[in-house]
Amino acid sequence: MNVKHKLFRKKYLKILSCYDATSASIANLVGCDAVLIGDSIGVLVLGHTNTLEIDINKLLEFLNIIKKQTRLPIIVDLPAKSMTSTNKAVQDAKKLIKQGADIIKIEGHEEIIALIKKLKSLEIPVCAHIGKMPQKKYTKQTPYEYAIIAKSLEDAGADMIVSSKMTALSNRKISECVNIPTIGYQNSKFCRGKVDVLYAAMNLIKGGEIKININQQSQVFRTIKKFFSR
Repeated sequence: MNVKHKLFRKKYLKILSCYDATSASIANLVGCDAVLIGDSIGVLVLGHTNTLEIDINKLLEFLNIIKKQTRLPIIVDLPAKSMTSTNKAVQDAKKLIKQGADIIKIEGHEEIIALIKKLKSLEIPVCAHIGKMPQKKYTKQTPYEYAIIAKSLEDAGADMIVSSKMTALSNRKISECVNIPTIGYQNSKFCRGKVDVLYAAMNLIKGGEIKININQQSQVFRTIKKFFSR
């Protein structure tokens, strides 16, 4: 599959983070361009306190489920436990690709340049993830600094970049600096696409963090509550 031709030919990319066959079916029906299997599964599905406890085997398990339900390109997170060394990261990325992933998403700034170059030498497509990163301690950068980071990741071979929880100004600077798609998370202004987790897209969880924080005022919650009312 030529992912670059298939996925990047559209002017605006819509990506949904999916957790099971049902959510993958929803992504198909609403016209998404790709699905993301993220390590947020650890928190929102498996009940961990953070994303750091997810390992490659768990992501492979969910990948196997979701790929049966969709023909959309599949982006998969490389979990924090895979990032202990470049060799482990490469081997785990290969496992995901063999299982059916189309693109590997990696959190990090300049420290992932060598890994991106290695994966690209193996013809493995890469989605970089910059800004707020659940796997790492957050150090906020200026819009100019983010643009420099994004450009260095593009030069290393990244095929697209998730701009996570950025200001509109940072998104604009990044998008002006690179030629690859910029995908906004929790702010997509000036980006060439947007991504969100399923439950946030449903307005079922509130707040900006990946955690179970149910929005009891949402239409989805009210519908469920009404069903069980006597």
